[in-house]
Amino acid sequence: MRATSARPGGGPGDIEVSVVVPTRDRTTRLLLTLTALGRQTLDPGRFEVVLVDDAPRPGAVAQVLAAVPEGLPLRVAATGGRGAAGARNAGAALARGEVLLFLDDDTVATPGLLQAHLAAHREADAAVVHGTITDLSAFALTPEPPRLQEALTGARGRSIRPGTVAGLADLVHLLGPRRSFIERTAAKVMRTPGYAGLRWLTCIGTSTSVRRALFDRAGGFDEAYGELWGGEDLELGLRLAARGASFELLDTAAYHLPTARRDTADVLPRFWRLVADRHGDPRLADVGPFLAGRLSLDELAGRLGAGAAVLEPGRAVP
Repeated sequence: MRATSARPGGGPGDIEVSVVVPTRDRTTRLLLTLTALGRQTLDPGRFEVVLVDDAPRPGAVAQVLAAVPEGLPLRVAATGGRGAAGARNAGAALARGEVLLFLDDDTVATPGLLQAHLAAHREADAAVVHGTITDLSAFALTPEPPRLQEALTGARGRSIRPGTVAGLADLVHLLGPRRSFIERTAAKVMRTPGYAGLRWLTCIGTSTSVRRALFDRAGGFDEAYGELWGGEDLELGLRLAARGASFELLDTAAYHLPTARRDTADVLPRFWRLVADRHGDPRLADVGPFLAGRLSLDELAGRLGAGAAVLEPGRAVP
């Protein structure tokens, strides 16, 4: 891993939250993500952004860094293709804050997001906190521009540019706002006592925070899956739950600029079969079909026996 220092914020003892942003070949979406982090209500001396470039061939991040507004407390590292789990772990290892907030490179934070995460952790030491995510589906068919563009343009010519990030809440109704399947699931498991043992499903990879000590105790993200995606965030949630973590949802939103994928129905079951093998628990293979829409939440809860007690993971990361 290569690390560089750029635009540092306060000293290590001043930083309360480190925002870990893994990225790979993002340009315009990443610039929007970083621009929003530069407009937080939290004092920039109290947080830092650790940007981890996981692209095998560098280039995209350099374009973005040249356009990031001054004042963002930003450090940059490169992992060269280890996958999302490895990039997040690398960012966590470099982070100086007591609270780690994981944010994806296509997610635009509202101004009070960091303050809301910190406030939630003051109330509970062993919490995993997830902030509500709203997908802006107008951009689902917009590919990532290989070269940085002035704006991200979606359906019907709707666009977002760095200069409109501050007022994004006023534009959202024009951009196809919707809650994704996993966001709707998170709300259901939190408000329904019968799903208490499934609250680890709220450990979603973006706008989710955890104290460093708890993250380290759980072993961080499991890098065994390499570049295969499909639930390394939820699998971490499973292990955090087994170590006594509580789970909370914030009303404070962030906006996701999604990119449509065609391989979901195949990748999710394959990923969770691997999880089941690593944990030595065949029941966990059912999470994949659930995420792919082939099982209901009631069916998943019944198969996992997850009414009140959490599952006890087995052989995966100690």
